Amino acid sequence: MSDIRDKAREILDRALPAGQIITSNGATASKYTQMTGLTQKALADNWAHGGIMTGCNGFTGWYGAQLGSKTYLGGFDLQGIATGAGRPEAWIPSTADNRPQYGDILRHASFHVDVCCGYDGAKLLRAAGGQGGPKMGCDVIKRLTGAGPYSPANLLGWIDIDVYFSESACPVDPALSWLYGWWQVWDGKYYYYWFGPRGDVRYVKSRPAAGAAGPSRPNNRGRYRVEPPCRLIIDWSPVDGQSTRETFWNASAGARSMNANSSRYSPLVATRLG
Repeated sequence: MSDIRDKAREILDRALPAGQIITSNGATASKYTQMTGLTQKALADNWAHGGIMTGCNGFTGWYGAQLGSKTYLGGFDLQGIATGAGRPEAWIPSTADNRPQYGDILRHASFHVDVCCGYDGAKLLRAAGGQGGPKMGCDVIKRLTGAGPYSPANLLGWIDIDVYFSESACPVDPALSWLYGWWQVWDGKYYYYWFGPRGDVRYVKSRPAAGAAGPSRPNNRGRYRVEPPCRLIIDWSPVDGQSTRETFWNASAGARSMNANSSRYSPLVATRLG
């Protein structure tokens, strides 16, 4: 995993080890308040007036702060939050061709947010607040395992923490202007890669219109880095539980054609569009 995902695992393992249940009352009440900003009294007062307040937002807000976000990541409008933080590319709409990774902040199709903790076979693992409520008399933070196989329809999308946190530490490099934008890639079929200015790469299967912006609903996304003098390495987000790395060995400054080997697929040839 990346450094930020390793940090996410450390945060969750320390604060919410497997099997631990944190309630808003009792012996864990102070820890619950620390991880949500809410108290049992605030919850009870809300419930007494017909409210349904829980700590799901507070938990992801706390988690984001632990990772280093200066923006509160505890709202339901994660896409708007990412955009307001200057990280619009970190919002990933849920499709059949992608899935969240460890540490990503999830927006469910229902009004709920929580954190991806990987997978147990086909089942999504999560860390979540908001697992109690008025009927229970307290709120709960705990780890969860999906009742069935992962379904992209259950999520609206997520904040990709690699993109959200890496951008700020990856400034635009004018020396890579030759790379930014669209490339046509052939490995027996055509794909279209879009390279962004801060290490973000995405692909689609349909040829983009001339001058098109980066795709908002790509088939997959990845991170790239350049290793002088002429190596370009892409690590794609896992698909079917497996990651893919592509290594272009002739990505010289100003190149309009590049060649690569893939860790899973056929060799590739990339040609600059436009």
